[in-house]
Amino acid sequence: MHEVELATRVLNALHQISADQGARVLEVNLRVGEINEPSSLRLWLKKLGGDEFNSTRFNIVKVPIMIKCKCGYSGDAKSLDTHLPEPELGIACPKCGGHELSITSGQELEIVDVKLEKGKVQKRQTKKSR
Repeated sequence: MHEVELATRVLNALHQISADQGARVLEVNLRVGEINEPSSLRLWLKKLGGDEFNSTRFNIVKVPIMIKCKCGYSGDAKSLDTHLPEPELGIACPKCGGHELSITSGQELEIVDVKLEKGKVQKRQTKKSR
């Protein structure tokens, strides 16, 4: 359940922003890679957010999983099993059938911006997961 850890990281960052600015967080825009299970992450953000974030709106843009193969293929990885310890081993290249793949997108976890009760504050990218 790495979504709990990711949600905790996001909430900690939001708590710090709120404390630094002396304002309540109204809305957060996030970019979340599909490997990070955006739907589950949203649920954990709400569940773990407690009273501090119970009225916060979490907007999530899903970033698709994209792969690159040694054969030269670059593209979508729709059949990727995100619950494997090494996700790139869970699929074969649609072009050559090989398994020497790297993930080029889909692991993102980024706080794009935060809307506070007194304005909007930009926040830098958080660490990528996995």
